[in-house]
Amino acid sequence: MRNWQKHLNGDPLPWLLDPENPSLRYWTLIDILDRPANDPEVQEARAAIAQQPLVKELFALQHPEGYWGDDETKPYTAQGAVAALTLLHMLGVTPNKRTAAGCDSFLKFCQHESGGFSMTKKLRSGIFPCTTGEHFPFLVYFGLGDDPRVRVAFAFLIEDMSTDDALDCGRYQHRDCLWGAIAALNGLAALPTDMRSAQSKRVMKRLANALLDAKYDFEGEHKRWLTFGVPRAWDLLSALKALATHGYARDSRFMPLLKQMLNRQDDQGRWLCGSISRTWPIEKRNQPSKWITLDALRVLKQAA
Repeated sequence: MRNWQKHLNGDPLPWLLDPENPSLRYWTLIDILDRPANDPEVQEARAAIAQQPLVKELFALQHPEGYWGDDETKPYTAQGAVAALTLLHMLGVTPNKRTAAGCDSFLKFCQHESGGFSMTKKLRSGIFPCTTGEHFPFLVYFGLGDDPRVRVAFAFLIEDMSTDDALDCGRYQHRDCLWGAIAALNGLAALPTDMRSAQSKRVMKRLANALLDAKYDFEGEHKRWLTFGVPRAWDLLSALKALATHGYARDSRFMPLLKQMLNRQDDQGRWLCGSISRTWPIEKRNQPSKWITLDALRVLKQAA
């Protein structure tokens, strides 16, 4: 057994490696078992991803111009570009012309003149850092990391998160917005190497400290943080994953939060799904979730 597996109540790996779900099998082989990209099983799993009914359905709903939904100018609708591209990224779909077209359409109709992303192109939304940070992972994954529009957005996020009141959000009673910290960390995890600087490192450290030093009340205000959802939402697992990605999995402040996550597993080392997408319900509520379990193992592996 690997060292990190000793913290599990059971072995969920055979469950995650079931060929019936090639996306989960692919990510488990890559992220948990450290298989190289040229491994035959990895290649077989990735080739099978495109044949999944959900992937075919998502591409079938894409318009020839690249967008999803009824209105290209509104990529944030339930069946718009944001939801579709986030899901295609999660599923591990190989980047292609259609994903590139989808990203291009998204950028046309959500980028504010400042460089950041907003639900309404012409308005600097109150959740600006959240919308900006959350979308970098799929943009970079689908090959737009060097796109000038994406680089301008990265520069915006770094500058915006460098101000003293960066996390002061009216939606969070003018306290540090932990949701915004998670979103910004998720985005900066995809920051191109040549854009990393002393300033970006300071921002990452500040955001991480906001999450690590927060006064969590899991019996009250933060009780919902213990309900994990698919796709990832604002919850404890999201925070732990963001922190672990930035190298904070062995921080002493991380450990009490990790224990909270471990306490949520069942007797087989699996985690339940507490919330789902109504539009794309790829898991069942209150049932063991392969996607949540995969994220939990990603975090646990980095912590161990």
